[in-house]
Amino acid sequence: MSQRERQYCLFMNGRKCNRNIGCKRHDNAYGINGGGREADRLRADIALYRHMRENHDPLAPLVLIFTRTFGWFFFNYHGRPWRGQLVRKIFHRY
Repeated sequence: MSQRERQYCLFMNGRKCNRNIGCKRHDNAYGINGGGREADRLRADIALYRHMRENHDPLAPLVLIFTRTFGWFFFNYHGRPWRGQLVRKIFHRY
């Protein structure tokens, strides 16, 4: 990861275990161009977990627990329980 490359991993070093690419895919699945329903969020979380496991990342189980517990705040829901990302409704500049 170069100096200018965006850091996609929240609270983690994206340079270790090829994390940044997995976090980028996860963010895209959660974000404006992604989102959907709860089943879509689960698929995105499992995909990140699998990416981390394939790269022998010891934090994979912890990240799965974190995304399943707190991911609803960042996920772009298309209808229920609300429309859009709650984080953007509260923190407009996020």
